[in-house]
Amino acid sequence: MKNVSIAAAYSAPSLSRRTRLVTFGLIVAVVISSFLGRYDAEIAGFRVRVEQVVPLALAAWMIMHPALRPAFLRALRHPVPLVFAAFVAWNVISTLVFSPSLSWSSSILIWLFIDLLLLVSLMTVAEGADLAGRVGRWSVAPWALVGFAAFVVANLTRGQVALGTDFDWLYEVYVTRLTAIEANIYASILIFWTLLTITRRGIGRWETAAIAIAVPLGLVASQTRTAVFSLVLGLGVFALFTLFSTRSTWRTRFTRILPTAILGVTLVVTYGIVAAVGNAAPADRTLPAGDAPSASAPAASPTQLVDDVTASPSPSADSSVPASPAPQATRIPDPTNPEQQNKIGDVDFQGGTIGFRLEVAGLAAQEMKGVNLWLGNGTNTFGLRHEQPGTPGVSGHIIMLPVQVLYDGGIVGLGLLVALFVTVFVCVPRPRKPIAAGLLASYALSATLTSMFWFAITWILIAVLLRPLTEDERDLDRS
Repeated sequence: MKNVSIAAAYSAPSLSRRTRLVTFGLIVAVVISSFLGRYDAEIAGFRVRVEQVVPLALAAWMIMHPALRPAFLRALRHPVPLVFAAFVAWNVISTLVFSPSLSWSSSILIWLFIDLLLLVSLMTVAEGADLAGRVGRWSVAPWALVGFAAFVVANLTRGQVALGTDFDWLYEVYVTRLTAIEANIYASILIFWTLLTITRRGIGRWETAAIAIAVPLGLVASQTRTAVFSLVLGLGVFALFTLFSTRSTWRTRFTRILPTAILGVTLVVTYGIVAAVGNAAPADRTLPAGDAPSASAPAASPTQLVDDVTASPSPSADSSVPASPAPQATRIPDPTNPEQQNKIGDVDFQGGTIGFRLEVAGLAAQEMKGVNLWLGNGTNTFGLRHEQPGTPGVSGHIIMLPVQVLYDGGIVGLGLLVALFVTVFVCVPRPRKPIAAGLLASYALSATLTSMFWFAITWILIAVLLRPLTEDERDLDRS
């Protein structure tokens, strides 16, 4: 499998200076656009994001250019794109058979097809995938520190300056999302690039220190508990895999995981302090009648954690469209009240976001029976049958990737999804297996709680993971 994967993708075609410049410029643009999930426009009734348009430009360039087209077609035959193509094809079949609205389902089907083109494009040229990885790594500390600055300014000014933040009405605190669609996505982008960076062979002490300081602050700014658990899980899996699966000396193995251990310590200490603040007086999480924002406000409640694109017959049906809190609110939010801000320390399995997810899963289970359990209900059809719990008039979103794929494509679809990530791990070069193990474990948890699957960051990460070892990596591996 390893020989097949390297031979079928990541070519080194002979390119002119102009072709290299355009190709690598588009690859950089793709990575940058993956941070811009907040920005979209309505085209033919669909919310089209910047991060969906730029990959299409890259794929079109590679398909049309005679020097790149053969390499693109070879990359398409790589095992990972083939399994992903099978997953997309199955979603099309399930949709044609079971979906009550093909236009509603096609929004996600088109997005999946764009993701496939993006993955193949980044796997076409080895140097391009390596460039994508470098651009992502350079973003870690700035993305975290700018997010923390926005968080501090928004809360200290009580929202008078709230650039790059959203107001969480349940906890009365401004949370950072910067240019991402929401705080969860901001945090997920941060932790995925952090894992690829901190686990890199040969990382310097200054880069380690910058990440160990900046990343915990960035996650505090997002107020996202899922991200903390995901990052800790990824670091732990990487460390265990490194310690017990490599053949180097124990001292070498401990040296290898030292940067991740430093980040783990600063992360746990930072979040331990934050979670302990305000625990003496539990906050009242109930909004009085008339004080809650309108149902269309994206930060109004845990039910608004929406990561999907859907065809939107009306603005109210598309909860990714920013909206302001209802003007009829009678209580003025106080983001400086410590009793209302302990979101990180509030882990509630009966209510809150966890309880909301359990309620959504229960609704989804109503249609997971008989033939639909095996073959699905059609892509993105949950919202056609259910409203968002607690938010009348808003189409439902499952959010949790395994549950959503099981609902959309049945056991067959979920099996193809599992096969996709198993294939990714099998095809990763051996010295990079510990990194892949940690990143995929972290991704599995994040995607289960905040659906990240459709966003460009997923396919950039996979392409970077699968790329062949560089000469520097080979030298470090031999030493």
